[in-house]
Amino acid sequence: MRASVGTGRAAGRTVGTGFRRGFARSLIRGPAALIAIAASLAGCGSGGNGGPPFLPLVVRTTGGMVDGQVGPISREFLGIPYAAPPVGALRWAPPQPAAQWKGLRDASQPGRDCAQKGTPASGVISTSTAENCLVLNVYTPVRASRPLPVMVWIHGGAFLGGAGSIYDGQRIAEMGHVMVVTINYRLNAFGFLALPSLDTGGVSSGDYGLMDQQAALRWVRANARAFGGDPHQVTIFGESAGGASVCAQMTSPPASGLFQRAIAESGCVFPALSRAVAYRQGQALAVKLGCRDQSTAAACMRAKPVSAILTAESGMQFWPVVGGPTLPVQPVAAFAAGRYDHVPLLNGTNRDEGRFFVALIYDAQHHPLTAASYRALIRATYGRHARAVLAQYPLAAYPSPDLADAAVFTDSSFSCPAVYVDHLAAASGVHGYEFSDPSPPNDFGLHFTFPLGPAHSTELQYVFGTIPVLDTTPPFSPAQRTLSDQMIGYWTSFAATGTPGRGTSLPPWPAFGQAPPRLLTLAPGATAPMSAAAFVAFHKCALWASVLLPPSARPRS
Repeated sequence: MRASVGTGRAAGRTVGTGFRRGFARSLIRGPAALIAIAASLAGCGSGGNGGPPFLPLVVRTTGGMVDGQVGPISREFLGIPYAAPPVGALRWAPPQPAAQWKGLRDASQPGRDCAQKGTPASGVISTSTAENCLVLNVYTPVRASRPLPVMVWIHGGAFLGGAGSIYDGQRIAEMGHVMVVTINYRLNAFGFLALPSLDTGGVSSGDYGLMDQQAALRWVRANARAFGGDPHQVTIFGESAGGASVCAQMTSPPASGLFQRAIAESGCVFPALSRAVAYRQGQALAVKLGCRDQSTAAACMRAKPVSAILTAESGMQFWPVVGGPTLPVQPVAAFAAGRYDHVPLLNGTNRDEGRFFVALIYDAQHHPLTAASYRALIRATYGRHARAVLAQYPLAAYPSPDLADAAVFTDSSFSCPAVYVDHLAAASGVHGYEFSDPSPPNDFGLHFTFPLGPAHSTELQYVFGTIPVLDTTPPFSPAQRTLSDQMIGYWTSFAATGTPGRGTSLPPWPAFGQAPPRLLTLAPGATAPMSAAAFVAFHKCALWASVLLPPSARPRS
Protein backbone atom coordinates (compact mmCIF):
# COMPACT_ATOMS: atom_id res chain seq x y z
CA MET A 1 0.00 0.00 0.00
CA ARG A 2 1.23 3.44 -0.83
CA ALA A 3 0.35 6.76 0.82
CA SER A 4 1.03 9.88 -1.18
CA VAL A 5 -1.35 12.69 -0.49
CA GLY A 6 -2.01 16.22 -1.64
CA THR A 7 -2.20 18.23 -4.83
CA GLY A 8 1.54 18.16 -5.31
CA ARG A 9 1.53 14.38 -5.40
CA ALA A 10 -1.42 14.26 -7.74
CA ALA A 11 0.49 16.54 -10.07
CA GLY A 12 3.54 14.36 -9.68
CA ARG A 13 1.51 11.38 -10.88
CA THR A 14 -0.44 12.90 -13.76
CA VAL A 15 1.90 15.61 -14.97
CA GLY A 16 5.10 13.90 -13.89
CA THR A 17 4.61 11.00 -16.28
CA GLY A 18 3.78 13.36 -19.13
CA PHE A 19 5.69 16.61 -18.74
CA ARG A 20 8.63 15.21 -16.79
CA ARG A 21 9.24 12.28 -19.11
CA GLY A 22 8.21 14.15 -22.24
CA PHE A 23 10.16 17.37 -21.66
CA ALA A 24 12.57 17.25 -18.76
CA ARG A 25 14.09 13.96 -19.83
CA SER A 26 14.24 15.04 -23.45
CA LEU A 27 16.81 17.62 -22.36
CA ILE A 28 19.21 14.87 -21.40
CA ARG A 29 18.06 12.28 -23.96
CA GLY A 30 19.81 13.87 -26.91
CA PRO A 31 23.53 13.25 -26.41
CA ALA A 32 23.15 10.06 -24.39
CA ALA A 33 20.67 8.62 -26.85
CA LEU A 34 22.90 9.48 -29.80
CA ILE A 35 25.78 7.68 -28.13
CA ALA A 36 23.64 4.60 -27.43
CA ILE A 37 22.16 4.59 -30.95
CA ALA A 38 25.59 4.96 -32.48
CA ALA A 39 26.81 2.03 -30.41
CA SER A 40 23.84 -0.11 -31.41
CA LEU A 41 24.39 0.73 -35.09
CA ALA A 42 27.96 -0.40 -34.61
CA GLY A 43 26.65 -3.77 -33.43
CA CYS A 44 26.56 -3.00 -29.72
CA GLY A 45 30.33 -2.99 -29.58
CA SER A 46 32.32 -2.12 -26.51
CA GLY A 47 31.75 1.26 -24.93
CA GLY A 48 34.19 4.10 -24.98
CA ASN A 49 37.49 3.64 -23.17
CA GLY A 50 37.06 -0.13 -23.21
CA GLY A 51 33.94 -0.14 -21.02
CA PRO A 52 31.02 -2.55 -21.32
CA PRO A 53 28.98 -2.36 -24.54
CA PHE A 54 26.05 0.02 -24.83
CA LEU A 55 22.63 -1.62 -24.93
CA PRO A 56 20.33 -0.71 -27.84
CA LEU A 57 17.34 1.61 -27.61
CA VAL A 58 15.38 -0.38 -30.20
CA VAL A 59 14.50 -3.88 -29.03
CA ARG A 60 12.58 -6.68 -30.73
CA THR A 61 10.06 -8.30 -28.37
CA THR A 62 7.69 -11.18 -29.01
CA GLY A 63 5.03 -8.56 -29.77
CA GLY A 64 7.10 -6.37 -32.07
CA MET A 65 9.76 -3.68 -32.03
CA VAL A 66 9.85 -1.12 -29.21
CA ASP A 67 11.69 2.19 -29.11
CA GLY A 68 12.93 3.13 -25.65
CA GLN A 69 14.70 6.15 -24.25
CA VAL A 70 17.70 6.98 -22.14
CA GLY A 71 16.78 8.46 -18.78
CA PRO A 72 19.20 10.28 -16.50
CA ILE A 73 20.94 7.03 -15.48
CA SER A 74 19.29 4.13 -17.31
CA ARG A 75 17.46 2.85 -20.37
CA GLU A 76 13.67 2.89 -20.13
CA PHE A 77 10.97 1.09 -22.11
CA LEU A 78 7.55 2.11 -20.82
CA GLY A 79 3.99 0.96 -21.39
CA ILE A 80 4.73 -2.35 -23.17
CA PRO A 81 1.65 -4.61 -23.34
CA TYR A 82 2.22 -8.08 -21.92
CA ALA A 83 -1.37 -9.32 -22.41
CA ALA A 84 -4.42 -8.45 -24.44
CA PRO A 85 -6.79 -5.80 -23.08
CA PRO A 86 -9.20 -7.67 -20.74
CA VAL A 87 -12.34 -6.14 -22.23
CA GLY A 88 -15.61 -7.55 -23.54
CA ALA A 89 -15.57 -11.33 -23.23
CA LEU A 90 -12.07 -11.14 -21.71
CA ARG A 91 -13.32 -9.20 -18.70
CA TRP A 92 -13.11 -11.77 -15.87
CA ALA A 93 -11.17 -14.25 -17.99
CA PRO A 94 -7.56 -15.42 -17.79
CA PRO A 95 -5.13 -13.05 -19.53
CA GLN A 96 -4.57 -13.74 -23.21
CA PRO A 97 -1.45 -12.95 -25.31
CA ALA A 98 -1.14 -9.38 -26.55
CA ALA A 99 -1.65 -8.81 -30.27
CA GLN A 100 1.48 -8.21 -32.28
CA TRP A 101 2.03 -4.78 -33.78
CA LYS A 102 3.72 -3.64 -36.95
CA GLY A 103 6.44 -1.05 -37.15
CA LEU A 104 8.21 0.60 -34.23
CA ARG A 105 6.20 1.07 -31.02
CA ASP A 106 6.99 4.16 -28.97
CA ALA A 107 7.90 3.08 -25.43
CA SER A 108 8.55 6.49 -23.90
CA GLN A 109 5.27 6.82 -21.97
CA PRO A 110 3.73 4.54 -19.33
CA GLY A 111 0.38 2.93 -20.02
CA ARG A 112 -2.86 3.67 -18.23
CA ASP A 113 -3.53 2.66 -14.64
CA CYS A 114 -5.89 -0.28 -14.20
CA ALA A 115 -9.48 0.58 -13.27
CA GLN A 116 -9.67 1.81 -9.69
CA LYS A 117 -11.01 4.59 -7.54
CA GLY A 118 -8.42 7.26 -6.86
CA THR A 119 -7.16 7.13 -3.30
CA PRO A 120 -4.16 8.63 -1.52
CA ALA A 121 -3.36 5.28 0.10
CA SER A 122 -2.57 3.60 -3.23
CA GLY A 123 -0.55 6.44 -4.76
CA VAL A 124 -2.99 6.75 -7.68
CA ILE A 125 -4.90 9.90 -6.85
CA SER A 126 -7.25 10.09 -9.85
CA THR A 127 -9.91 7.50 -10.60
CA SER A 128 -9.13 5.35 -13.64
CA THR A 129 -11.73 3.58 -15.77
CA ALA A 130 -9.15 1.91 -18.02
CA GLU A 131 -9.26 -1.81 -18.67
CA ASN A 132 -6.62 -1.68 -21.40
CA CYS A 133 -3.94 -1.55 -18.74
CA LEU A 134 -1.96 -4.81 -18.75
CA VAL A 135 1.38 -3.19 -19.44
CA LEU A 136 4.85 -3.18 -17.92
CA ASN A 137 7.90 -0.95 -17.79
CA VAL A 138 11.53 -2.02 -18.22
CA TYR A 139 14.61 -0.29 -16.78
CA THR A 140 18.19 -1.38 -17.38
CA PRO A 141 21.66 0.14 -17.15
CA VAL A 142 22.80 1.88 -20.31
CA ARG A 143 25.65 -0.60 -20.65
CA ALA A 144 26.12 -4.24 -19.71
CA SER A 145 28.79 -6.83 -20.38
CA ARG A 146 26.82 -9.89 -19.24
CA PRO A 147 23.15 -10.90 -18.82
CA LEU A 148 21.50 -8.93 -16.05
CA PRO A 149 19.57 -10.40 -13.11
CA VAL A 150 15.89 -9.48 -13.53
CA MET A 151 13.77 -7.98 -10.75
CA VAL A 152 10.00 -7.86 -11.32
CA TRP A 153 8.18 -5.39 -9.04
CA ILE A 154 4.59 -6.13 -7.95
CA HIS A 155 3.01 -2.98 -6.54
CA GLY A 156 0.89 -2.73 -3.40
CA GLY A 157 -2.43 -1.04 -2.76
CA ALA A 158 -4.57 -3.60 -0.89
CA PHE A 159 -5.45 -5.25 -4.25
CA LEU A 160 -7.74 -2.23 -4.76
CA GLY A 161 -5.38 0.31 -6.32
CA GLY A 162 -1.86 1.19 -7.36
CA ALA A 163 0.20 1.06 -10.55
CA GLY A 164 3.62 -0.08 -11.67
CA SER A 165 4.49 3.27 -13.20
CA ILE A 166 4.59 5.15 -9.88
CA TYR A 167 7.79 3.28 -9.02
CA ASP A 168 10.88 4.38 -10.94
CA GLY A 169 13.34 1.51 -11.38
CA GLN A 170 16.21 3.64 -12.67
CA ARG A 171 18.37 3.86 -9.56
CA ILE A 172 18.05 0.16 -8.71
CA ALA A 173 18.86 -0.80 -12.31
CA GLU A 174 21.96 1.36 -12.55
CA MET A 175 23.31 1.01 -9.03
CA GLY A 176 22.62 -2.73 -8.73
CA HIS A 177 23.30 -3.55 -12.38
CA VAL A 178 19.99 -5.34 -12.83
CA MET A 179 16.99 -5.24 -15.15
CA VAL A 180 13.91 -3.92 -13.32
CA VAL A 181 10.37 -4.58 -14.56
CA THR A 182 7.34 -2.89 -12.96
CA ILE A 183 3.91 -4.27 -13.84
CA ASN A 184 0.21 -3.47 -13.75
CA TYR A 185 -2.36 -6.11 -12.91
CA ARG A 186 -6.14 -6.11 -12.59
CA LEU A 187 -7.45 -4.84 -9.25
CA ASN A 188 -10.59 -4.81 -7.07
CA ALA A 189 -13.61 -6.53 -8.64
CA PHE A 190 -11.95 -6.53 -12.06
CA GLY A 191 -9.10 -8.63 -10.71
CA PHE A 192 -10.71 -10.72 -7.98
CA LEU A 193 -14.44 -11.23 -8.65
CA ALA A 194 -15.63 -14.79 -8.01
CA LEU A 195 -18.95 -16.10 -9.36
CA PRO A 196 -20.13 -19.63 -10.12
CA SER A 197 -21.13 -18.53 -13.64
CA LEU A 198 -17.50 -17.50 -14.28
CA ASP A 199 -16.15 -20.95 -13.37
CA THR A 200 -15.98 -22.42 -16.86
CA GLY A 201 -13.46 -24.35 -18.89
CA GLY A 202 -11.56 -25.59 -15.84
CA VAL A 203 -10.86 -22.02 -14.70
CA SER A 204 -11.87 -20.94 -11.21
CA SER A 205 -12.84 -17.29 -10.90
CA GLY A 206 -11.47 -14.86 -8.35
CA ASP A 207 -7.73 -14.72 -9.06
CA TYR A 208 -7.39 -12.85 -12.35
CA GLY A 209 -4.98 -10.36 -10.80
CA LEU A 210 -2.64 -13.18 -9.77
CA MET A 211 -3.02 -14.70 -13.24
CA ASP A 212 -2.00 -11.34 -14.73
CA GLN A 213 1.16 -11.33 -12.61
CA GLN A 214 1.98 -14.79 -13.96
CA ALA A 215 1.36 -13.64 -17.52
CA ALA A 216 3.80 -10.79 -16.94
CA LEU A 217 6.38 -13.29 -15.64
CA ARG A 218 5.90 -15.43 -18.75
CA TRP A 219 6.48 -12.30 -20.85
CA VAL A 220 9.67 -11.64 -18.90
CA ARG A 221 10.88 -15.19 -19.48
CA ALA A 222 10.29 -14.79 -23.23
CA ASN A 223 11.72 -11.28 -23.58
CA ALA A 224 14.31 -10.63 -20.87
CA ARG A 225 17.22 -11.64 -23.08
CA ALA A 226 16.27 -9.06 -25.72
CA PHE A 227 16.69 -6.29 -23.11
CA GLY A 228 19.98 -7.68 -21.78
CA GLY A 229 18.40 -9.68 -18.93
CA ASP A 230 18.84 -13.27 -17.83
CA PRO A 231 15.48 -15.12 -18.10
CA HIS A 232 16.77 -17.80 -15.73
CA GLN A 233 17.62 -15.37 -12.95
CA VAL A 234 14.31 -13.68 -12.11
CA THR A 235 13.41 -12.24 -8.70
CA ILE A 236 9.88 -11.15 -7.86
CA PHE A 237 9.61 -8.42 -5.25
CA GLY A 238 6.75 -6.42 -3.87
CA GLU A 239 5.39 -4.51 -0.89
CA SER A 240 2.11 -4.75 1.04
CA ALA A 241 -0.36 -6.38 -1.39
CA GLY A 242 2.66 -6.80 -3.63
CA GLY A 243 4.49 -8.65 -0.86
CA ALA A 244 1.39 -10.79 -0.33
CA SER A 245 1.36 -11.45 -4.07
CA VAL A 246 4.99 -12.58 -3.92
CA CYS A 247 4.23 -15.22 -1.29
CA ALA A 248 0.99 -16.20 -3.04
CA GLN A 249 2.98 -16.84 -6.22
CA MET A 250 5.39 -18.98 -4.20
CA THR A 251 2.40 -21.21 -3.34
CA SER A 252 0.70 -21.09 -6.77
CA PRO A 253 1.36 -24.19 -8.91
CA PRO A 254 1.06 -22.33 -12.28
CA ALA A 255 3.80 -19.89 -11.17
CA SER A 256 6.34 -22.61 -10.41
CA GLY A 257 9.52 -22.08 -12.40
CA LEU A 258 8.69 -18.51 -13.43
CA PHE A 259 11.08 -17.01 -10.86
CA GLN A 260 14.14 -18.10 -8.92
CA ARG A 261 14.08 -15.78 -5.88
CA ALA A 262 11.51 -13.75 -3.95
CA ILE A 263 11.45 -10.59 -1.82
CA ALA A 264 8.39 -9.81 0.31
CA GLU A 265 8.20 -6.41 1.99
CA SER A 266 5.50 -5.90 4.61
CA GLY A 267 3.15 -8.56 3.37
CA CYS A 268 3.89 -12.22 2.62
CA VAL A 269 1.10 -14.38 4.05
CA PHE A 270 -2.40 -12.92 4.18
CA PRO A 271 -5.86 -14.38 4.80
CA ALA A 272 -7.22 -14.92 1.29
CA LEU A 273 -10.98 -15.19 0.87
CA SER A 274 -12.63 -18.58 0.96
CA ARG A 275 -14.53 -19.43 -2.19
CA ALA A 276 -17.85 -19.40 -0.32
CA VAL A 277 -17.25 -15.89 1.03
CA ALA A 278 -16.01 -14.69 -2.36
CA TYR A 279 -19.09 -16.11 -4.11
CA ARG A 280 -21.41 -14.33 -1.67
CA GLN A 281 -19.61 -11.06 -2.25
CA GLY A 282 -19.65 -11.53 -6.02
CA GLN A 283 -23.37 -12.28 -5.99
CA ALA A 284 -24.00 -9.20 -3.85
CA LEU A 285 -22.15 -7.09 -6.42
CA ALA A 286 -24.17 -8.66 -9.23
CA VAL A 287 -27.41 -7.78 -7.45
CA LYS A 288 -26.26 -4.18 -6.94
CA LEU A 289 -25.61 -3.99 -10.69
CA GLY A 290 -29.07 -5.36 -11.50
CA CYS A 291 -27.77 -8.78 -12.60
CA ARG A 292 -29.92 -10.99 -10.36
CA ASP A 293 -30.07 -14.16 -12.44
CA GLN A 294 -27.04 -16.20 -11.36
CA SER A 295 -26.96 -18.18 -14.59
CA THR A 296 -26.53 -15.02 -16.68
CA ALA A 297 -24.81 -12.76 -14.13
CA ALA A 298 -21.40 -12.94 -15.81
CA ALA A 299 -22.69 -11.83 -19.21
CA CYS A 300 -24.85 -9.17 -17.61
CA MET A 301 -21.95 -7.74 -15.61
CA ARG A 302 -19.61 -7.75 -18.62
CA ALA A 303 -22.03 -5.35 -20.29
CA LYS A 304 -21.84 -2.85 -17.42
CA PRO A 305 -19.58 0.21 -17.72
CA VAL A 306 -16.44 0.37 -15.59
CA SER A 307 -17.74 3.38 -13.65
CA ALA A 308 -20.87 1.50 -12.59
CA ILE A 309 -18.82 -1.42 -11.27
CA LEU A 310 -16.44 0.86 -9.36
CA THR A 311 -19.43 2.57 -7.75
CA ALA A 312 -21.25 -0.67 -6.92
CA GLU A 313 -18.20 -2.34 -5.33
CA SER A 314 -17.78 0.47 -2.79
CA GLY A 315 -17.37 -0.97 0.70
CA MET A 316 -16.45 -4.44 -0.58
CA GLN A 317 -13.01 -6.01 -0.26
CA PHE A 318 -11.95 -7.92 -3.35
CA TRP A 319 -8.68 -9.82 -3.09
CA PRO A 320 -7.30 -13.29 -3.87
CA VAL A 321 -9.52 -16.33 -3.42
CA VAL A 322 -8.45 -19.82 -2.34
CA GLY A 323 -9.79 -23.10 -3.60
CA GLY A 324 -8.85 -23.00 -7.27
CA PRO A 325 -5.90 -23.92 -9.49
CA THR A 326 -4.19 -20.56 -9.03
CA LEU A 327 -4.34 -20.53 -5.23
CA PRO A 328 -5.32 -24.00 -3.98
CA VAL A 329 -4.96 -23.31 -0.24
CA GLN A 330 -4.25 -20.41 2.09
CA PRO A 331 -0.61 -19.32 1.53
CA VAL A 332 0.26 -19.75 5.22
CA ALA A 333 -1.11 -23.31 5.12
CA ALA A 334 0.93 -24.02 2.00
CA PHE A 335 4.11 -22.81 3.72
CA ALA A 336 3.31 -24.89 6.81
CA ALA A 337 2.80 -27.98 4.67
CA GLY A 338 5.92 -27.36 2.57
CA ARG A 339 3.79 -26.96 -0.57
CA TYR A 340 5.51 -23.92 -2.00
CA ASP A 341 8.30 -23.08 -4.42
CA HIS A 342 11.46 -23.58 -2.35
CA VAL A 343 13.31 -20.55 -3.69
CA PRO A 344 15.45 -18.18 -1.59
CA LEU A 345 13.23 -15.65 0.20
CA LEU A 346 14.09 -12.22 1.60
CA ASN A 347 11.23 -11.35 3.93
CA GLY A 348 10.71 -8.49 6.35
CA THR A 349 8.63 -5.74 7.86
CA ASN A 350 8.90 -2.23 9.26
CA ARG A 351 9.10 -1.73 13.01
CA ASP A 352 5.97 0.46 13.26
CA GLU A 353 3.85 -0.72 10.31
CA GLY A 354 0.55 -0.01 12.02
CA ARG A 355 1.11 3.71 12.45
CA PHE A 356 0.40 4.21 8.74
CA PHE A 357 -3.09 2.72 9.02
CA VAL A 358 -4.01 4.30 12.34
CA ALA A 359 -2.82 7.68 11.09
CA LEU A 360 -5.01 7.52 7.97
CA ILE A 361 -8.06 5.90 9.56
CA TYR A 362 -8.26 7.95 12.74
CA ASP A 363 -5.75 10.76 13.04
CA ALA A 364 -6.11 12.19 9.54
CA GLN A 365 -9.90 12.07 9.90
CA HIS A 366 -9.69 14.21 13.05
CA HIS A 367 -11.18 11.58 15.33
CA PRO A 368 -8.29 9.85 17.09
CA LEU A 369 -9.04 6.91 19.32
CA THR A 370 -10.00 7.55 22.93
CA ALA A 371 -9.31 5.20 25.81
CA ALA A 372 -12.87 3.92 25.62
CA SER A 373 -12.92 3.47 21.84
CA TYR A 374 -9.53 1.70 21.95
CA ARG A 375 -10.83 -0.88 24.45
CA ALA A 376 -14.06 -1.28 22.47
CA LEU A 377 -12.09 -1.83 19.26
CA ILE A 378 -9.91 -4.51 20.83
CA ARG A 379 -12.95 -6.29 22.29
CA ALA A 380 -14.79 -6.19 18.95
CA THR A 381 -11.73 -7.45 17.06
CA TYR A 382 -10.41 -10.16 19.36
CA GLY A 383 -13.44 -11.35 21.30
CA ARG A 384 -12.46 -13.88 23.97
CA HIS A 385 -8.79 -12.96 23.50
CA ALA A 386 -9.41 -9.25 24.16
CA ARG A 387 -8.47 -9.43 27.84
CA ALA A 388 -5.07 -10.94 26.99
CA VAL A 389 -4.46 -8.34 24.25
CA LEU A 390 -5.34 -5.43 26.53
CA ALA A 391 -3.06 -6.85 29.22
CA GLN A 392 -0.14 -6.93 26.78
CA TYR A 393 -0.94 -3.51 25.27
CA PRO A 394 -2.11 -1.41 28.24
CA LEU A 395 -2.82 2.23 27.51
CA ALA A 396 -0.41 3.26 30.26
CA ALA A 397 2.48 1.92 28.16
CA TYR A 398 1.78 4.22 25.17
CA PRO A 399 1.61 7.98 24.65
CA SER A 400 -1.87 7.72 23.14
CA PRO A 401 -4.61 5.19 22.33
CA ASP A 402 -3.74 5.60 18.64
CA LEU A 403 -0.19 4.40 19.26
CA ALA A 404 -1.39 1.49 21.39
CA ASP A 405 -3.63 0.34 18.55
CA ALA A 406 -0.81 0.87 16.06
CA ALA A 407 1.40 -1.47 18.08
CA VAL A 408 -1.36 -4.10 18.12
CA PHE A 409 -1.79 -3.77 14.35
CA THR A 410 1.96 -3.92 13.69
CA ASP A 411 2.57 -7.02 15.75
CA SER A 412 -0.54 -9.02 14.85
CA SER A 413 -0.72 -8.28 11.13
CA PHE A 414 2.90 -7.84 10.08
CA SER A 415 5.79 -8.58 12.43
CA CYS A 416 4.67 -11.89 13.90
CA PRO A 417 3.25 -13.40 10.69
CA ALA A 418 6.52 -12.49 8.94
CA VAL A 419 8.75 -14.21 11.49
CA TYR A 420 6.40 -17.20 11.44
CA VAL A 421 7.04 -17.57 7.69
CA ASP A 422 10.77 -17.20 8.37
CA HIS A 423 10.52 -20.25 10.63
CA LEU A 424 8.44 -22.24 8.14
CA ALA A 425 10.69 -21.55 5.13
CA ALA A 426 14.06 -21.41 6.91
CA ALA A 427 15.34 -24.57 5.24
CA SER A 428 14.76 -23.01 1.80
CA GLY A 429 17.08 -20.11 2.51
CA VAL A 430 15.36 -17.18 4.24
CA HIS A 431 16.89 -13.83 5.17
CA GLY A 432 14.66 -11.77 7.47
CA TYR A 433 14.85 -8.06 8.22
CA GLU A 434 13.25 -5.23 10.14
CA PHE A 435 13.41 -1.70 8.74
CA SER A 436 13.96 0.51 11.79
CA ASP A 437 14.91 4.04 10.75
CA PRO A 438 13.27 6.02 13.59
CA SER A 439 12.87 9.18 11.49
CA PRO A 440 12.43 8.40 7.78
CA PRO A 441 11.42 11.37 5.59
CA ASN A 442 7.67 11.91 5.69
CA ASP A 443 6.71 11.23 2.08
CA PHE A 444 2.98 11.03 2.81
CA GLY A 445 2.14 14.71 2.33
CA LEU A 446 0.25 14.84 5.64
CA HIS A 447 1.29 15.66 9.17
CA PHE A 448 -0.09 13.68 12.07
CA THR A 449 -0.28 14.19 15.82
CA PHE A 450 2.32 11.47 16.41
CA PRO A 451 5.58 10.59 14.64
CA LEU A 452 5.15 7.96 11.95
CA GLY A 453 8.57 6.43 12.44
CA PRO A 454 9.28 3.33 10.33
CA ALA A 455 5.62 2.93 9.34
CA HIS A 456 4.14 0.88 6.53
CA SER A 457 5.66 1.74 3.13
CA THR A 458 8.29 4.17 4.50
CA GLU A 459 11.05 1.80 3.34
CA LEU A 460 10.06 2.18 -0.32
CA GLN A 461 11.97 5.42 -0.78
CA TYR A 462 15.07 3.60 0.46
CA VAL A 463 14.58 0.60 -1.82
CA PHE A 464 14.02 2.69 -4.94
CA GLY A 465 16.19 5.67 -4.02
CA THR A 466 13.32 7.93 -5.07
CA ILE A 467 9.93 8.85 -3.60
CA PRO A 468 7.24 6.82 -5.40
CA VAL A 469 4.61 8.87 -7.26
CA LEU A 470 6.65 12.09 -7.14
CA ASP A 471 9.78 10.41 -8.50
CA THR A 472 11.96 12.87 -6.60
CA THR A 473 15.04 12.33 -4.47
CA PRO A 474 14.16 11.87 -0.78
CA PRO A 475 15.59 14.48 1.63
CA PHE A 476 17.88 11.91 3.21
CA SER A 477 20.57 12.70 5.74
CA PRO A 478 24.00 11.30 4.82
CA ALA A 479 23.38 8.31 7.10
CA GLN A 480 19.98 7.68 5.51
CA ARG A 481 21.48 7.90 2.02
CA THR A 482 24.01 5.29 3.08
CA LEU A 483 21.18 3.10 4.36
CA SER A 484 19.35 3.43 1.03
CA ASP A 485 22.52 2.44 -0.81
CA GLN A 486 22.91 -0.53 1.52
CA MET A 487 19.33 -1.68 0.94
CA ILE A 488 19.66 -1.40 -2.82
CA GLY A 489 22.90 -3.35 -2.53
CA TYR A 490 21.30 -6.07 -0.43
CA TRP A 491 18.22 -6.37 -2.66
CA THR A 492 20.18 -6.51 -5.93
CA SER A 493 22.95 -8.82 -4.69
CA PHE A 494 20.20 -11.16 -3.48
CA ALA A 495 18.69 -11.03 -6.96
CA ALA A 496 22.08 -11.90 -8.45
CA THR A 497 23.20 -14.60 -6.02
CA GLY A 498 20.37 -15.61 -3.67
CA THR A 499 22.33 -14.24 -0.69
CA PRO A 500 21.97 -10.55 0.25
CA GLY A 501 25.37 -8.87 0.40
CA ARG A 502 27.34 -11.64 -1.29
CA GLY A 503 30.20 -10.19 -3.28
CA THR A 504 29.89 -6.77 -1.60
CA SER A 505 31.39 -4.96 1.39
CA LEU A 506 27.99 -4.68 3.09
CA PRO A 507 27.58 -5.75 6.74
CA PRO A 508 27.01 -9.52 6.93
CA TRP A 509 23.40 -10.70 6.84
CA PRO A 510 23.03 -14.14 8.45
CA ALA A 511 20.50 -16.59 7.08
CA PHE A 512 17.53 -17.09 9.38
CA GLY A 513 18.13 -20.81 9.44
CA GLN A 514 21.53 -20.44 11.11
CA ALA A 515 21.53 -21.11 14.85
CA PRO A 516 20.54 -19.04 16.66
CA PRO A 517 17.99 -17.50 14.22
CA ARG A 518 18.72 -13.86 13.44
CA LEU A 519 17.30 -11.06 11.34
CA LEU A 520 18.96 -7.89 10.08
CA THR A 521 18.07 -4.50 11.54
CA LEU A 522 18.12 -1.86 8.79
CA ALA A 523 18.75 1.54 10.38
CA PRO A 524 20.99 4.54 9.66
CA GLY A 525 24.42 3.84 11.05
CA ALA A 526 23.14 0.77 12.87
CA THR A 527 22.59 -1.94 10.27
CA ALA A 528 23.44 -5.16 12.10
CA PRO A 529 22.07 -8.61 12.95
CA MET A 530 19.53 -8.94 15.76
CA SER A 531 18.35 -12.13 17.44
CA ALA A 532 15.00 -13.51 16.39
CA ALA A 533 14.28 -14.04 20.09
CA ALA A 534 14.59 -10.30 20.74
CA PHE A 535 12.32 -9.55 17.76
CA VAL A 536 9.72 -12.05 18.96
CA ALA A 537 9.77 -10.62 22.48
CA PHE A 538 9.53 -7.00 21.34
CA HIS A 539 6.53 -7.72 19.09
CA LYS A 540 4.84 -10.05 21.62
CA CYS A 541 4.68 -12.91 19.14
CA ALA A 542 3.98 -15.53 21.82
CA LEU A 543 0.65 -13.80 22.42
CA TRP A 544 -0.17 -13.65 18.73
CA ALA A 545 0.73 -17.28 18.20
CA SER A 546 -1.86 -18.19 20.83
CA VAL A 547 -4.46 -15.81 19.36
CA LEU A 548 -3.96 -16.38 15.64
CA LEU A 549 -2.64 -19.93 15.28
CA PRO A 550 -4.04 -23.33 16.26
CA PRO A 551 -1.77 -25.20 18.71
CA SER A 552 -0.48 -27.58 16.02
CA ALA A 553 0.75 -24.67 13.89
CA ARG A 554 2.58 -22.68 16.56
CA PRO A 555 6.35 -22.34 16.17
CA ARG A 556 8.38 -24.52 18.51
CA SER A 557 11.34 -22.13 18.74
